[in-house]
Amino acid sequence: MRFSAIASFSWFLFGAAFASGEESRSTCDELAFILPNSTFYPEAPAYNASISSYPFLQLRLHPSCIIRPKSARDVSQAISVLKDSNCTRFAVKGGGHNANAGFNNIQNGVTIDMQSLNDVEVARGDKVVRVSAGALWQKVYDTAEKRNLTVLGGRIGVVGTAGFLTGGGISFFSPEHGWACDAVVNFEVVLASGEIVNANATSQPDLYAALKGGQSNFGIVTRFDLKAFPATTIWGGRTVYHPNATIPLLTAFTEFKSGEYDPYAAGWVTVRYNHTAATFNPVSIMWYTKPAQKPGALKSILEVKPQIMNGRVEAPVSEHTRNASRMVVADPKRTIWATTSFSISPTIVHRIHALWKEVVPEVAKQYAYAKPVAEITFQALPAPPRNGTSPNSLGFTAAETPEKDLVFLQIIFTFDDEAATEGFEEALKDFLKLIEGLAKDEGVLHRYKYLNFAASFQDPLASYGQEQKDTLREVAEKYDPEGVFQKQVPGGFKLF
Repeated sequence: MRFSAIASFSWFLFGAAFASGEESRSTCDELAFILPNSTFYPEAPAYNASISSYPFLQLRLHPSCIIRPKSARDVSQAISVLKDSNCTRFAVKGGGHNANAGFNNIQNGVTIDMQSLNDVEVARGDKVVRVSAGALWQKVYDTAEKRNLTVLGGRIGVVGTAGFLTGGGISFFSPEHGWACDAVVNFEVVLASGEIVNANATSQPDLYAALKGGQSNFGIVTRFDLKAFPATTIWGGRTVYHPNATIPLLTAFTEFKSGEYDPYAAGWVTVRYNHTAATFNPVSIMWYTKPAQKPGALKSILEVKPQIMNGRVEAPVSEHTRNASRMVVADPKRTIWATTSFSISPTIVHRIHALWKEVVPEVAKQYAYAKPVAEITFQALPAPPRNGTSPNSLGFTAAETPEKDLVFLQIIFTFDDEAATEGFEEALKDFLKLIEGLAKDEGVLHRYKYLNFAASFQDPLASYGQEQKDTLREVAEKYDPEGVFQKQVPGGFKLF
């Protein structure tokens, strides 16, 4: 597998700097001495519960031990031990939803599982929701709604807060309010030195901006303070169409993206191919955040016929996220995905779909034993920060309008058998080349790659632009001068 090859290369590159399984077990013993109630070995029920909590099977690696900190101080103590070992590799798990193997767990080494650090509280006179980094979005919404509040967060309840926010984050309310990371008013962060700092608009503002898109390169976030706003119901959900409706649905999505911008319309359009059943199924999952004005710009998408199932409801955000979670956790499988972005045109969505539809059955046929399902999903990007608000690190200027102009594509394979992993990864690379070739041909290809949907072989940090990546490197050198998060954390997208 590709990750194994990367790990082998990293061992060659850094030599003895990376610990063997025996050395990592020695580090585990030291961690167990310092954090005896938070360190778990493979024979412990808590260890096995942590491994089984990963939603995708390829993520269920087996570290030498798992640390489940209960406070920022616990994280600080663990980082100090890991840094002093100078060789033990480690990973950090928030919700564990990133599909790239090795990004949130590790084979041998140490995994810091944040799930015990999951407090959620409303503070500052109902203006802020404080979220510990191990909390899942379902708990955040359930807690906030008790005070008639909500936040910019994930659209699936079982997704974790930490990776979502530090990768940018697209919310139900993003068309109106922008990236979810831009609603973070403060990050509590444990640095490689073990120091616990707060990063916000006035304290460590460079780190504050870097964490909004730069993910795991600077430290471990232990708490997010999120801007709260009044909770409302939203209208929408899943609509499944007959296969004959695919072209009309893609036409309606193109018109939606090309027409007048509607800040209350959110969601995506997917075409799904089930190789075992030999069927293509078009689906829209769309929401309107001002139910009294529905369906707004969604009208043409939601009126496409024929429809097989209409699951649209008006409900609190928490109900929508709970419904979405049921589909994610029902039947764990292996999955890999990749992403690219392009400007909308009258033909680009149709051309991408036609190419994918022609090729994907042949790809799936080669690995029929793995019972593959393939998807392509089209959706919009949020707006960058404007009006003098604090910057993020995603690379868009305040003058750009990605929310109006751009579409990002997610290409997915879901399957049963590990033996098919390498083949589907190569297929993802081939699809990206073909699809980006079409976009280049039309002059609509955009550099941006959404980090939370990027494959391990992509470089989303480079897609922010060279100037932004250089700035992120400077911040990483400042707050982690010894490169602990570059060298000892093999997973994630790196700056060096």
